[in-house]
Amino acid sequence: YNAVQVSLKKQGTLYFAGSIMAPPTLGTTAIASAQPQAAFSVGSRLASLNGGILNALLGGLLGGNISLSVMDYNSLVSADVDVLSFTDALATQLHLTGVSYSDVLASKATIGQIATAMANVPGLDRTAKIALQTMASSATNTVKIPLSTLIDLGSVGDLGLGQKPAGLSVDASALSMLTAAAALANGTNQVAVNLGATIPGLASTTLAIAIGEPMQNSAWLAVGEAGTVGRTAQTRIKLNASVTLGNSNLGGGINLLAVNLPLNVEVAYAEAKLTDITCPTGPTSIKVSIAAQPGVVEAHLANSSASGFADFTKPQSFSDAEIADVSLKLLLINLNLLQITGSSAFSATNMTPTTLTYNATDIANKAIKTVSTKNLTQSLTTSLVNNLSLSINALGLGLDVTALLGTVKPAVTTLLNGVTAPVDDLLYNVLGALGVHVGEADVRVTGATCGRSVLVQ
Repeated sequence: YNAVQVSLKKQGTLYFAGSIMAPPTLGTTAIASAQPQAAFSVGSRLASLNGGILNALLGGLLGGNISLSVMDYNSLVSADVDVLSFTDALATQLHLTGVSYSDVLASKATIGQIATAMANVPGLDRTAKIALQTMASSATNTVKIPLSTLIDLGSVGDLGLGQKPAGLSVDASALSMLTAAAALANGTNQVAVNLGATIPGLASTTLAIAIGEPMQNSAWLAVGEAGTVGRTAQTRIKLNASVTLGNSNLGGGINLLAVNLPLNVEVAYAEAKLTDITCPTGPTSIKVSIAAQPGVVEAHLANSSASGFADFTKPQSFSDAEIADVSLKLLLINLNLLQITGSSAFSATNMTPTTLTYNATDIANKAIKTVSTKNLTQSLTTSLVNNLSLSINALGLGLDVTALLGTVKPAVTTLLNGVTAPVDDLLYNVLGALGVHVGEADVRVTGATCGRSVLVQ
């Protein structure tokens, strides 16, 4: 049993009609329920940090120039923010007094206000605090996001500011919370990032990023009972890169002029659903079960339509892209430009939910557990390059130059395979900063209780 009903009856007092009628019996009944609850989040951790990529990405999301070091980002990755203290600080930013946590989360705030409130949460080390203050002062994005799309406190939100639920801590990674908020602040807008020649093996790199609207009733961080759901955002990335050639002479009069990598990645939302909370022999035996699944991944080496990139209500359309340019110079033939076109596609599906179980030690340590798709056996970029189908075009000259593919394709494939590692690193840094990952989802439970009493009737 997890509920108790209390009834109180008392004989009333009649002050004016006591001589003609009996005093009435007054009574009331209330039901209190001990509702098991847990605080959890779903997203993706950054396994490795590239400060240059993160500065460019967050600069695009925040609308300002960001110049933080890897040490700054490491401090933000390792720092946990008390979400209730954050909401208290945010209420000050929004000039809200005498309200509940839910009242604050029903409001809207800019990314600058959110970063400032995070910096004011007690317990952060100096490096993390200064990094958050730097981001707050650099943010020029004035879009106000509905805070309820970022955090769902469930019944804990009914508490007044400054109050804390007994036995239930609600914490979040500082960097994850900030980037989730920054992504929400951009709505369906497209973010463009020019990385120039900063990626090893690539002469130039540009990124376009689009983030879908969050689904209703599915915040990034949630507190609730069994059935509560948390989800990441749907994300699209378009990467256009020019590969550094090195030795371009392939022999036989064939020269490589350019090799391009037009990469498109779409990751659907990852989901974590709280399925059970039990305490068989008391608080130390608590177990929390969460059914989690990563988002479906679709990737293409191809051209994509620019017009529908940020429209998540429609699927993207793809066509063969210009992968390489070559020239052919023989005794009687001098072709300055031959186009090598092609495309490939890859998808990671098989997304059956996996149940993750957290015990008291896992919860106290805020342990991260990961679910993965089962058919992503090699890197995303490698999968695409290995499946690349190419054709050659003599640009309307009517010549059959198909035989050249036997020489050109191995050279192009070798060049592309040579940059798969830095491209994968770029993708994983960008996606990880946005809280999503290719074929994986990270889930952690930061607090849980079996005995928080709530008046239900």
